[in-house]
Amino acid sequence: MPNILRTPEGKKFLIAVAMVFIVALSVVTKVTFQGVEDQYDLPMASWTTSMFIIQGAWVAIYSLVFTVIGSLPFAFYFLVPKDGRG
Repeated sequence: MPNILRTPEGKKFLIAVAMVFIVALSVVTKVTFQGVEDQYDLPMASWTTSMFIIQGAWVAIYSLVFTVIGSLPFAFYFLVPKDGRG
């Protein structure tokens, strides 16, 4: 697998994965933190440190999951052999 990622197509795939991660991270962060503020009517200024840690953990977990799911089409597009074997 590392040899595949060193090819030009593999590098394009890694760039696509990084972009998917950045988009997922920004969307999930906005939705998670804003959702807690709106749902519980609790401004961030009154949050405890543990609340930030818990929400940050959820953001990390969901961002990784959405990155894996969102990267699957790019894997099929960039990493499948182009000579008709796949």
